[in-house]
Amino acid sequence: MKLFILAAGKGERLGPLTKNTPKSLMDFGDGTTILERQIDSAVQSGMFSEIVIITGYKAEQIEAKIKDYKPKVRLKTVYNPFFEITNNLVSLWVAAGEMGDEDFVITNGDNIYFGDVFRAIANETENVIQLTVDHKPQYDDDDMKVSRDASGAITRVHKGIENREASAESVGLALVKGPRCRRLFVNKILQLVRNKEYLNRFWLEIFNSLIEDGVVISSAKIEPDDWQEVDFHPDVEVMKSIILKRHHE
Repeated sequence: MKLFILAAGKGERLGPLTKNTPKSLMDFGDGTTILERQIDSAVQSGMFSEIVIITGYKAEQIEAKIKDYKPKVRLKTVYNPFFEITNNLVSLWVAAGEMGDEDFVITNGDNIYFGDVFRAIANETENVIQLTVDHKPQYDDDDMKVSRDASGAITRVHKGIENREASAESVGLALVKGPRCRRLFVNKILQLVRNKEYLNRFWLEIFNSLIEDGVVISSAKIEPDDWQEVDFHPDVEVMKSIILKRHHE
């Protein structure tokens, strides 16, 4: 199985912290970065044969960082030359050629996972397209909210879903298993990038389009404490406090 890490964005909402550094290489005060923590979690899970990092902004820094990194899996980068003018759906497009031969997991590059989240989302079903979610009492405007039907299948994923209609929040972590599902997923990427309206859309729009085609998108639940997104300045302080607390446990 492969892991695709979306790390091409500029992280402008964290400026000036990301003025000269990719968000994924931000140091949290203990000498570790988001990227290193993701790689370590992936390796420790034992699920992956290869990790593919999709780069763009300050790509050379990421390439230099992993050059001497020696994990027990294959590690490579794929460069998105359009990162400044498109959103991360196009980042998946530049890596689509890597998705046909093995099952895969996709993760946002600004997530950190605690515990064995990668193994927790594993699904025994041979053919599945699955989005990882968590549940909160209240969802913010910036949360990537999810609505689901009575069976738990996802019906829509979008920030614009009303709170009263949201049943979960997308973690930005997906699993695609089986030749049929890999083919459906890759073909949908190739279809959407031909539509200019999708060039600046989040990669999660792939799921909405698949749902419109009648494809069932399942969900896997993790707890809010199992992960942390680093998107705004307060998130950095939260992450530093979590890391400091875990170091003293």
